[in-house]
Amino acid sequence: KVENENVEDVHKKHLITHDSINKNIDDYISGKIEQGFRSVSENLNEHYLFKKNEFYLCTGKKGDGKTTINQTLQILGAICSDLIFVVAFQENSEWSMKINYMNYLCGDFAKDYKNKNPKEFKIISDWLDKHFYFIEVESVKEACDFTEDLITNKGVKVHALFLDPVNSFMNGWQDTGNAYADGKILGIKILNFSKKLCSVHVSQHPTMSAQRSDEDVTSYDGEGGWLLNKASFTYCINRKNNNENELTVDNVRNKHTGGDTTEKENPLVLYW
Repeated sequence: KVENENVEDVHKKHLITHDSINKNIDDYISGKIEQGFRSVSENLNEHYLFKKNEFYLCTGKKGDGKTTINQTLQILGAICSDLIFVVAFQENSEWSMKINYMNYLCGDFAKDYKNKNPKEFKIISDWLDKHFYFIEVESVKEACDFTEDLITNKGVKVHALFLDPVNSFMNGWQDTGNAYADGKILGIKILNFSKKLCSVHVSQHPTMSAQRSDEDVTSYDGEGGWLLNKASFTYCINRKNNNENELTVDNVRNKHTGGDTTEKENPLVLYW
């Protein structure tokens, strides 16, 4: 039973017309559908692209570089495609995270770079302020609400919201204490937000057993699995030594817009 809403309005609200679907197919075939944004690395572009309105899930052990790798990927996206990110770091201070961004841009320790090139240091700092909005929130819902306001009311063209790590935020929509039920709602809410407003990138710690294991983690080692089932792009990061990280793409749901999985024995290797 539908109350206070015309049946015809309900029909229009939910029906996706054949014409709109067929137009998207024609646009895809003719090359009008946007592919993910590319960076300067062809090896990376084969597997990892900055795609619109998708839900990215990154899994990695504490200390294995998942924050570091995601920050450098964001820098690549900001430089190559002028992308804007809203970022929330629950386990790190905002100023220390901006220092990390600056280190990668300077190619040097920011504190040393400022002494040598104070004018360029300010240019880099100002550029970062235009591409990265740092927020302090307790829940995923608060982060989504802030980003929605930034897009719809402030007119900022946000490419993605980044939550690091998602395990350390409250849900915000449903916090009953039932991990499975709350996690299921969380996954649905993030997926719907990414499809309607902007991409969402989240990192997550693995289960404690996976954290303690000497084996590499995969996307399937995340707590609960409720985010894995909803994410459209899943990848994991493992550190082999102090100067080498492996990025393994486990699943790409929409390959029509670019990106592909990596073979387990042949991940993307990032040397520092």
